[in-house]
Amino acid sequence: MARNNRSWRKFQDLRVSAKAGISKRVRKIEGVTLEHARQFILNRWNHVYEVRRNIGIWLCGVGVLIFIMVAHMILLRSSYTEVASVRGGTYAEGLVSDITTLNPIYATTTAEVSASRLMFSSLFRYDDTGSLSGDVATGYKVDETGKIYTVTTHQNATWHDGNPLTIDDIIFTLDTLKKPAASVPQADNWRNIEYKKINDTTLEFILPSPYTPFPNALTFAILPKHILGDVPAHSLRENKFSNSPVGSGPFVFNLLQRSKSEKRHVVLHAARNSKYYKGVPKLERFQLHAYGDNEMLIDALKKQAINAAADVSADSFNELLHDPRFTGYTPAVNSGVYALFNTESESLSNVDVRRALRYGLSTKSVREGLGHNPQPIDLPVLKSQVDGLEEVKVPQYNQDKANDILDKAGWVRDISGVRKKDGQNLMVRMSLKKDPEYERVANNIANQWRSLGADVQLNIIDTSDPTQNFASLVLQPRDYDVLIYELAIGADPDVYAYWHSSQATARGLNFSNYRDGLVDDSLDGGRSRANDNLRDAKYKTFVTRWSQQVPAIGLYRSPSLYVARKGAYAVESDMHFVISADRYYNVLRWTTRVDSVYKTP
Repeated sequence: MARNNRSWRKFQDLRVSAKAGISKRVRKIEGVTLEHARQFILNRWNHVYEVRRNIGIWLCGVGVLIFIMVAHMILLRSSYTEVASVRGGTYAEGLVSDITTLNPIYATTTAEVSASRLMFSSLFRYDDTGSLSGDVATGYKVDETGKIYTVTTHQNATWHDGNPLTIDDIIFTLDTLKKPAASVPQADNWRNIEYKKINDTTLEFILPSPYTPFPNALTFAILPKHILGDVPAHSLRENKFSNSPVGSGPFVFNLLQRSKSEKRHVVLHAARNSKYYKGVPKLERFQLHAYGDNEMLIDALKKQAINAAADVSADSFNELLHDPRFTGYTPAVNSGVYALFNTESESLSNVDVRRALRYGLSTKSVREGLGHNPQPIDLPVLKSQVDGLEEVKVPQYNQDKANDILDKAGWVRDISGVRKKDGQNLMVRMSLKKDPEYERVANNIANQWRSLGADVQLNIIDTSDPTQNFASLVLQPRDYDVLIYELAIGADPDVYAYWHSSQATARGLNFSNYRDGLVDDSLDGGRSRANDNLRDAKYKTFVTRWSQQVPAIGLYRSPSLYVARKGAYAVESDMHFVISADRYYNVLRWTTRVDSVYKTP
C-alpha cells in the first residue's frame, strides 16, 4: 500500500513539472514575438512616412510606363491591322416583290430576277460599272461580216449537284428559249438566230444580219440539261424545278418559305457554293425576303429581321437616312424617268407647243423635290454611251422664252389665265401610275405648266387595283397627252424600241408615237455598224434631231435606293448598274460585319 502511494505522488509531480515546462515555453515564445513586433513593426512604423514619398514616385513611374506602352500599341496598331469585312454570317436582303417561280427563264419580278442572279450563271453579266463582263464565258470574237460571234467558256464551271456545266447545257437553254410551247417572254429575240457547238469550250452564233449590241443578249441564265432535258416544254414552268432549282451560281438553293399570314412574305434561303468557279463567297448564307408592300419592308428593316432593303421608296429612303442605324446608297441604273409627249395628241402635235413646255419646265426643280438628289438625264441615251453628245444643245429652263413661243403660236391667255386657240384650251392630260414619287413629280410639272397657261389634268392609275390595268387603259390606246414613265436604256445606246417609227403601235414601246425619217435612218444604222466612230456619228445625229423635235423631256436618271444596317457591306453609291439586280456582280465580297484584321504583306 505504501509503495502504491509513493508511485502516485511521483506521477503527480511529473504532471506538474510538464505543465510548468509548457507554460514556461509559451511565455518565452510570447516574449520573443512581442520583441520582434516591437523591433520590426512598431519601431519601423515611424519610417513609413519617410518611404511613402519614394513608393508614390515608384508607382507613378510604373503607371506612366504602362500608359506609354498602351498608347504605343494603339498608335502602331493601324500599321499592322486594318478594319475589313470578315467571313461568315447571313445576309438577309428584302425588297417589295413576289416569287412565283425560281426557274430563271420565267423570272419577271424583281425578286425572281434577284434569285436567278444568286443561284444561276450566264455567259456574260454586267459589272458594277455597267460594263459587260464574262461569267461562264471567257470572251468572244466577231467576224468581219458582223454576223458570226464565237464565244469561249470556262472548263471548271459545275452545277450545284457536282455535274459539269457544258456547252450542251447552253445549247439546251437556247433551244428552250426558242420553243413556242415553253412560252418564254424573250422567245422572239432568238427565233432567227442560229448557233452550234464548235468544241467542248466554244460556241458559235450566226445572226441573220449585223447587230452590234448582240453580246448584251448573252446574259440569259443557263439551265441544266441533265435535269430538265426530258421535261416537255409546255410543262417546264410547272415542273418541280421551279420550286427547288439546281443552279451553278454563287449560292445553292435550300428552301423557299411562304408566310401563312394574310400579308404576303416569301423567303428564299440559300447557302454559299463552296465549289463556285469564281471563288467562295464570304457569306455563309443568303436570305432573299420578298414583301407584299413597302411598309412591311421598312418594318422588317427597323426590327432587324433583314440586313438591308433594296429599291425602297424615295420617302422611306429619306426617312431612314435620319436613323443612325442605317446607311443609304444611291447607285444609278441605266434607266431614266421621262415626260413622254404623245406627238399625235391634239394639243401636242405641234412642235412649238412641245418646245414651249420644255423651256417652261425646270427639271432641276423636279429633281430637288424628290429629296434623294438623282442625277439628271437630258437625252434619250446616256452621255457616257456615245462620244460627242456634250456638243448637243439641250434646251434650258427659260420661262420667258416659253411664254414668247406660245404667244407667237397663237395661244392666248383668257381672263382666267388659261391659254386658248380657236376656242380650245391648251389641254394637257398627264397619265401616271399611282406612286408617291411619280405623283410628286407630276404635281411639280403640272404647277410649272399651269403658270404658263396650260390646263393640266392628272390621270393617276392605281395598278394595285385589279380592275385598273395600266397597259390596257393607258399605254396601248395611248390615252394621254403626257406620260410620266421610266424607260430602261440598257447597256447599249440602241434605243430603237422607244423611238423608231415601226414601234409606234399599240403593242410597241414608242409611247410618244414619234415618227421621223432621219431618226429611223440613224437608229437603223447605229445598231448595224461595228465601227465605233460610225456608230457614234449615227447616234449623235439621232440625239440632235430628238432634242430639236422634243418628243419627250428627260427628268432624272433612276437610282437604285439601297439601305443597309451599319456593318453590312454590299453596294456603294459610286457604282452604277444596267438594272438594279446587277448589284450581285460582287456578291462574293458581301459581308454582314467588319472587324480589325492583320494586314498581309
